[in-house]
Amino acid sequence: MKKIFTLISFVLAGFTASAQCDLPEEFTGNTGSNMTVMLTSAVITSFNITEENAFLVAFSDSLGLIVGSTELFGLSQTTIAIWGDDATSVGVFDGASANEDIYFQLVNGTSIYDVEMSSTISYVTNSMFVQSSPAIVTPFCVLGCTDDSANNYNDISTEDDGSCTYDTSSGTAIEYELSAGWNMVGYTGTADNNGIVEQIDAALGNDAVTATTFEVIKNVSGQFWTALYAQITTFNQGEGYMMYVNGTPTTVNFQQNSGYISGIEYSLSAGWNMVAFTGDVDAEDNIVLAMDAALGNGDSTENTFEVIKNVSGQFWTALYAQISTFNPGQAYMMYVNGSPTTVNFQQ
Repeated sequence: MKKIFTLISFVLAGFTASAQCDLPEEFTGNTGSNMTVMLTSAVITSFNITEENAFLVAFSDSLGLIVGSTELFGLSQTTIAIWGDDATSVGVFDGASANEDIYFQLVNGTSIYDVEMSSTISYVTNSMFVQSSPAIVTPFCVLGCTDDSANNYNDISTEDDGSCTYDTSSGTAIEYELSAGWNMVGYTGTADNNGIVEQIDAALGNDAVTATTFEVIKNVSGQFWTALYAQITTFNQGEGYMMYVNGTPTTVNFQQNSGYISGIEYSLSAGWNMVAFTGDVDAEDNIVLAMDAALGNGDSTENTFEVIKNVSGQFWTALYAQISTFNPGQAYMMYVNGSPTTVNFQQ
C-alpha cells in the first residue's frame, strides 16, 4: 500500500495552506480481467457516508495504481470490480497483478479515509470476495476545525479549513470612555457587524443615537462617516477609528450584547495603521509585553514599530516612551517598519 499513501501524503503537504485534500479519481476503463468484492450492508454502514459524491476506490499494493471504484451514496449493499493487469500490454501496468494485495480509500465529500476490510483481499481473476463484517475506517485527510479551543472542534480533522468558530470568552466586556471632541476608538464588536450606525446605537451609554452623538467617524485612510454622507458604512474588527463626539462625554461598549469577544486578529500593513487594543481589563497591557506576544511575525515590538501614538499624540518608541501601557478599547496609531504582519492581543 504504502507507496500510494506516501505519494498522496507528499502531495497533500503542498496543499496544507489552502486546506484541501487531493482526492483520488474514480476508476475508468476495462482491462479485460477482473475480480469482484461484495460489500454488504455491514460494510457500507461502517463508512458513515454523508455526502452524495461518496465513493470507494481500490489501489494495488505494488504501484499504488487505482484498480477499481464504486459509488456508495444511498446504497445498502453493492459490489466493486477490481481490475487486473492486461497481460498483452508488455511493460505497461493497467491493473492489479496476480495475488497482489488490494487496499481501499473512502472519499466522502472533500475528505479521505483509509479503509481496512475485515479480511485481506488479494487479486485473483474471476474470484469473488464477500465482505460481511464492518470495515475499520480512519481519517486520512479530513477537513475541519483542528483547534480544540473552538466550539466546532472536530477531533477527526487532519487539515484545518479555517472554519473554527469561538464562543465569547469569560473576559470582561470592554467599555471605553468617550470624551467631548476627538477620540481614537477600537472596534471590538463582532466581525459580521450590521453597520456603523447599528453598532454604535447599540453600544452608546448615553441612550442617544449615532447621528446626534458624533460629528464624524474616520478610518486610518481618511474615509469617513457622517449623518449626511458616508464613505464607510461598516466597521472592521480590530481596527481603530477617529470619532468626534459632540457635547457630553459618554461611553461605548461594542460587547455589551455579545459579551467579551476573543480571537480578534487584525492585519497590519507597512506604514501607518490604526489598531484597537482588544485585551480586556485583566489582559497584559504593557505595550512591549502585550505587543511582543500579539505579533504574528514572531518579531519584537522594537523591530516591528517605529512609533505607537495615542489620540493625544503621546507616543512609545524603542528609544523613548511617553506611554507604556495600552487602554482596553482605545485605538493607537502604529507605524510598521517593513513587511505586513498581524496582531492578536488575545492569542
